[in-house]
Amino acid sequence: MAISLLRSLTLKQAIHAILAAFVIGLAITAVEFGWTATRERAIALDRIGEVAMLMDGAATTAAWTLDRNLGEQVLDGILAVRTAGWAEIRLDNGTVTSRRTRPPTEQTLVQRTAQAMLFVDEPVVERALYPLDTRRGRQPFAHLRIGVDTAEAADGFLDYAARTLLVGLLRNLMIGLAMAVVFHRLLTRPLVRIGHAVARIDPERPLGQPLPMPRGHADDELGYVVARFNETLGQLEREHAELRRMATRCTLTGLANRALLIDRLSHAIALAGRSRGRLALLYVDLDRFKRINDSLGHTVGDALLCRVAERLSETVRRSDTVARLGGDEFVIVLERVTDADEAAAVAGRLLDALATVTLVEEHRVHIGASIGIALHPEDAADGQSLMRMADAAMQVAKADGGGRYVFYTRDMTDRAMARLRLEACLREATAQRGFELVYQPKIDATGGRLTGFEALIRWRHEGAMIPPMEFIPVAEDTGLIIDIGAWVLDESCRTAARWALDHGPVPIAVNVSARQLADPAFAELVEATLARHGTRPELLEIEITETVIMKDVRHHLPTLNRLRALGVRIAIDDFGTGYSSLAYLRQLPVDVLKIDRSFVTDLPHAPDIASTVIGLAQRLFLSTVAEGVETVEQQRWLAEAGCNCLQGYLISRPLSADAAEAMVMGAFARAEGMALTA
Repeated sequence: MAISLLRSLTLKQAIHAILAAFVIGLAITAVEFGWTATRERAIALDRIGEVAMLMDGAATTAAWTLDRNLGEQVLDGILAVRTAGWAEIRLDNGTVTSRRTRPPTEQTLVQRTAQAMLFVDEPVVERALYPLDTRRGRQPFAHLRIGVDTAEAADGFLDYAARTLLVGLLRNLMIGLAMAVVFHRLLTRPLVRIGHAVARIDPERPLGQPLPMPRGHADDELGYVVARFNETLGQLEREHAELRRMATRCTLTGLANRALLIDRLSHAIALAGRSRGRLALLYVDLDRFKRINDSLGHTVGDALLCRVAERLSETVRRSDTVARLGGDEFVIVLERVTDADEAAAVAGRLLDALATVTLVEEHRVHIGASIGIALHPEDAADGQSLMRMADAAMQVAKADGGGRYVFYTRDMTDRAMARLRLEACLREATAQRGFELVYQPKIDATGGRLTGFEALIRWRHEGAMIPPMEFIPVAEDTGLIIDIGAWVLDESCRTAARWALDHGPVPIAVNVSARQLADPAFAELVEATLARHGTRPELLEIEITETVIMKDVRHHLPTLNRLRALGVRIAIDDFGTGYSSLAYLRQLPVDVLKIDRSFVTDLPHAPDIASTVIGLAQRLFLSTVAEGVETVEQQRWLAEAGCNCLQGYLISRPLSADAAEAMVMGAFARAEGMALTA
């Protein structure tokens, strides 16, 4: 297509060259015609002038003697000259003694046009005749007048013009052909060759076949164009290479990206199918990376990812593919593995390589990884399924504490599908507020007086009660905990306000997740909820687990201070199970420490931790609540040890809203009865 177009352009160029030569030739011919017309007019007048001079004597005699016959003979001699059209002898008094005129001839349009071009008016040559008697002086007494035969002159001009035009056309044709040949040799043929070379350029490797320099054109404009074009091809190839790298490589680590991974994985699976071989896919997720990234900054996080990419690449073979999917997730394709043991050995080396201390941006960083392994063809036949199964195995490794590798098993897919179904149902329940709250009472450890409730969420789905330990982690992972937590807070504040109005003030404790506490607008949400229901702030207690609150104390401290300023009480739940720091504990605006049920279960036989927590709370002027109290012995020991409140099945199981309200009503009724008795 491009070559035929170039040939068409070449033919057009030749035609243009010939036309240009013709136009130039015609312009030259027109100038020649104008010059020839002027010359022919001048020649005709000169010739008539010569004739008049030759006939001067005879014409003078004829006029002086008034000899008509002689005069006519003179005029006939003049008309014998072809350019003379008419002639006459005229005396000074106006008398014409003799006159002769050439008979008119029939003229064509071309002749008339040529005649009009040569002569605007009829040219006349006039010669004065002087008397023969010199005594009369030198004054002319007559004139010989000769008119030019314009038709005859035009015919002569046309003959000359025809010959000139024919010669000019031939000349122009030769010049055009010569120009076409010159253009073809010097321009068209090199351009055609360049066009052929351009057509052979590989778009993927533009500089693989650079344009050849036309012979003899290295120092002219065409050579300049070819040189610049080759430079452009070089730049284009470099840009193409960069675009290919950007399209197939992670811009941060230089590893293969998802697109290149899928391509290489498909190729490896096809190769394994032809050779009846195996391959393993390792899904690698870094442990504790988010904590490092959040605490040390994204610059350190990016540098750590680059270091991890280097170690992964150094640990596997050059024929294996290491890819980064995004964040801290990596995938490794091990081709031609013999069995699962070989894949396990590689995974072990990867864990060892990542577990060593790494110096990043002057920070000593400890990093580990969770690895999920899926095998082809045992686990999956296609790349997408293989990645999905390795991801499921990695999630299991991470759930088991990380720092290990896990092979995929069939039940992982079942658990993953069950989780997806649970997530979909949980989203629907969140949108429709399909939850309910139950309330577990807390009593004074010594007097048994009701001191408050803890609000606990319950979800009944398709007639079955879903345990919170199953759906709360899903809500945390998906972010639904934000909406669910807001609903729990709203319902608890509404209930506390109604109880206070109908019976008396009873505080309600609400558990808050890590996602809720990390939300900068959480304190504003609490304030708005209290104001919407008219709930007194002291009737709301926020319970936060020790692990959550101590994970990033500096980040959570402004929110906690804002809540404390509102008058909301703050409790640390499951105290003693995390990694709290006494220095931080003194700075936190905390009111209550809740002793975890695992320490209460061992009472009264192993009281060390429980007594330590109670003593610590007393020294910091904090209240204590013991969770999971189920025996009278536990209750007695806690009361004697100085614990403030008790909560557990010994006191009451979680109650419905109506049963909890009845308990509140009874507690205030007993209090009123005791007051009346006193």
